[in-house]
Amino acid sequence: MEPMTVTTSVVGPDEFDRNAPRICGVCGDKATGFHFNAMTCEGCKGFFRRSMKRKASFTCPFNGSCTITKDNRRHCQACRLKRCIDIGMMKEFILTDEEVQRKKEMILKRKEEEAAREAMRPRLNEEQARIISCLVEAHHKTYDASYSDFSRFRPPVREGPVTRSASRAASLHSLSDTSSDSFNHSPESVDTKMNLSNLLMMYQDGAGSPDSGEEDTKLSMLPHLADLVSYSIQKVIGFAKMIPGFRELTAEDQIALLKSSAIEIIMLRSNQSFSLEDMSWSCGGPDFKYCINDVTKGWFEKKHKY
Repeated sequence: MEPMTVTTSVVGPDEFDRNAPRICGVCGDKATGFHFNAMTCEGCKGFFRRSMKRKASFTCPFNGSCTITKDNRRHCQACRLKRCIDIGMMKEFILTDEEVQRKKEMILKRKEEEAAREAMRPRLNEEQARIISCLVEAHHKTYDASYSDFSRFRPPVREGPVTRSASRAASLHSLSDTSSDSFNHSPESVDTKMNLSNLLMMYQDGAGSPDSGEEDTKLSMLPHLADLVSYSIQKVIGFAKMIPGFRELTAEDQIALLKSSAIEIIMLRSNQSFSLEDMSWSCGGPDFKYCINDVTKGWFEKKHKY
């Protein structure tokens, strides 16, 4: 057997790079983890355990300088054991037969406990699973986290103070008319028209007739929020219409449910478009981004305006 220098690096548990290939420090085979304080394969792990338990004494016929590889690791037990010790394998880490048995029993007990906990977890019945599936499908069909079609609810560009106000009013008038046509002949249309009319009035009273350029700037968040809420309300109404049993309710009940829960649903949905990186909601592009201060400012201005 040819003598040569062993080049396999010795790496401790604290220094091991989890992204690096796992190589046995004894023979260079694929390692399965740290065994007895060193990264080794299963073969060298078993060899070291057996050697230590038997207190084996080996002699190398080649002056103790054999190269240990995956293919010849069985040829020289003395050099293989020496290599095990050189890379840091320690007999103190070897469990006794009793300790091994206790460890197996503990593992089995944990598995049984986990199986028992899993069996006790509440399960959805077929009807519950069907309803949840319908709700998820309805959400996906009526909510677009990218707000790709939100631009049609807003002017194409941001104009100066006066023209922007006029453009906002025209945009909301158009939205109100379009929404009325879309929801005609359905109970939900009553609530839609009412909400859009309120938003339009808020816009006209709060931002449509500024006393000066400074006032228009001060209330500039109101039309933005009016557009966004109008758009979101329409999406929530579409979501509600897809909920099993919703259409079977009376018009009054449908309207009451929408009025009492629309804002909460909008807030829950908005989490999908919220970015933790810049703490803002993205509603269709870099020009349509809102931070928490924008929303707070808009409603604060509305409160003090009236």
